[in-house]
Amino acid sequence: MPSYEPPRMFTDQLPNGLKLVVVSDHRFPMISLRFAVKAGRRMVKPSEIGLLQAEAHLLTSGTRGFSAEQIAASAALFGGSIQGAAGPDFLSVSTGGLASHKDAIFRLLADVVLNPVFPAGEVALRKQNMLQELALRRSSSGFLAAQQFAKAVYGSDPYSWIAPTESSIRSITRQQLIDLHQQLLLPNNDAMLIVVGDISRGEARGLADQYFRDWRFGSPPAPQTGALPRSAARRVYLVNRPGSAQATIVIGNLGVTRKNPDYFPLLVANQVLGGSMNSLLMENLREKLGYTYGVYSVNRPLLKRGSWLVEMQVRNAVTGPAIAAALQQLRQFRSAPISADALRQAKNYLSGSFVRNLQAQGEIADEFLLITEQSLGERYLSGFVQRVQSVTAAQARAAAQKYMHPAHAAIIVVGDAARIQAALTQFSPAPVVILNERGQILGTFPAEGIPKVVRH
Repeated sequence: MPSYEPPRMFTDQLPNGLKLVVVSDHRFPMISLRFAVKAGRRMVKPSEIGLLQAEAHLLTSGTRGFSAEQIAASAALFGGSIQGAAGPDFLSVSTGGLASHKDAIFRLLADVVLNPVFPAGEVALRKQNMLQELALRRSSSGFLAAQQFAKAVYGSDPYSWIAPTESSIRSITRQQLIDLHQQLLLPNNDAMLIVVGDISRGEARGLADQYFRDWRFGSPPAPQTGALPRSAARRVYLVNRPGSAQATIVIGNLGVTRKNPDYFPLLVANQVLGGSMNSLLMENLREKLGYTYGVYSVNRPLLKRGSWLVEMQVRNAVTGPAIAAALQQLRQFRSAPISADALRQAKNYLSGSFVRNLQAQGEIADEFLLITEQSLGERYLSGFVQRVQSVTAAQARAAAQKYMHPAHAAIIVVGDAARIQAALTQFSPAPVVILNERGQILGTFPAEGIPKVVRH
């Protein structure tokens, strides 16, 4: 399979520290801009997760010269949109549009990044919406499972903080948003601007300098740190959802980052095990046993850490057998050789999907943002297909043995505790920990003394 040849990448830097990446792509008269700064969850306290999410969203809610409506109208005028997002490691702003409006696109991006005013009315509205969004997310068993899995795998590390609490949302103030902006949105806080599309390197450099050169650097805080769990035995956590007709199951442990030498062997091993409809997990738990409509295994690499997991939904009656079958499949996968056909199919799927997902300009911009954020280098893109195709069966199996741990995994189950808790005791030497949807411990099964409610 031929390697992917990405457009040429030019790197530059403004005197204030802002990194500039320019990728000229003249196929279409469009440009895509991606701005990012190291202002993700690792840079704030657990109580500030909601504040950080509000910050990202409200960057486009008003600046010194324009209201939220005027900002949205401006973006629409040049055929695009603009929005902010807060992730685990970076806060980002995405925009783009017709290349003939490149000056206006740069000017608008710089305005929302440098000059937000966080209007009081917009802040109040955003807080209301965040409370509603949190309630909606908690109605999803998948979210509840992901939330508890992050806590179980990452412990007190900032990656375990994936959602705010109601109290932290209600306590957000306009002044806090202003202060956070001054603390984190700094050009020397790993700030970067990715420019992809129908634009030359010189044009991009000139516009970036014109609109960002007065951005002054400061002293960003150090990233938050925390300890990982040190449990040598498997542990089961049950998030109680009374009346639920099915259970959501997540089984997993720590994984790797993209810079880890084992990343590509683990990527291929994961694809064979549970990366598609043709995987071993799907063949066994869906086609053979009929326990679930879909079961998948997933790699989730972040900047400093990563996780690996298996996820599925099953009816209550087969919760125990489904977990047992998944664990058995993992043990077999670690001990048995990977067939040549399964290996070839997995590598071709990964290679083809990678190339197919880099056809649109926005997708290319997102990928160059990723490699810049994680310092992967341009060769990550050009070498992706070759590195996937070079993984041997022995390397994939070794990665599975090293990073897939059925004997030490965290098992998260979201469902009706009264109906499924007894079926879970067989999977852990310790009692099953029972929690509510807010992560508060309700007790254990079998009980350990008097159950107490403890806030995580």
